[in-house]
Amino acid sequence: MRRNYEIKAPVKSISSVRESAKSFFTGKEFLHYTEHQEDIYYRVKNGRLKLRIVNSSYGTLIFYNRSSRTGKRISDYLLSPAPEPAELSRILNMLFKELVRVKKEREIFRTDEIRIHIDSVSGLGKYLEFEVIFNSFKKAEKTMKGLTEHFGLDEKFFIKGSYSDLLLNKKEK
Repeated sequence: MRRNYEIKAPVKSISSVRESAKSFFTGKEFLHYTEHQEDIYYRVKNGRLKLRIVNSSYGTLIFYNRSSRTGKRISDYLLSPAPEPAELSRILNMLFKELVRVKKEREIFRTDEIRIHIDSVSGLGKYLEFEVIFNSFKKAEKTMKGLTEHFGLDEKFFIKGSYSDLLLNKKEK
């Protein structure tokens, strides 16, 4: 399984976060693009299973395990490309109960191991997410510390759950 270290926090100003993302990568090559994503979460016995549909044209089936006890989380995950996401969605809906759908516009800044996401999530608001893909947790921890310091983030504002958790909690109220 692959592993990542991640945090998520609400943001007030997308433009200032965008400028911080660009300045974080100063002098380094990085990719920058925007996607419209729809994540369909399914009720499964263990872990989490979601089908991510990107720009209504292609998808990825994602299975992951992670604790939501703290704002800094380590995820173990598996990915499988889904070139026909609508068809896969029909199959998954026959096998599992749909839990929730998360729709977002995601602006992405990335290198091989670092992903900075600026998310506008329908029904929730705007968020900043860091993902550090790692083999060595010590190196990932150092990278995450550099990111949080560069962006001036306070750990007490980190979100413990996923967008799906936030939406489900909002529905229960």
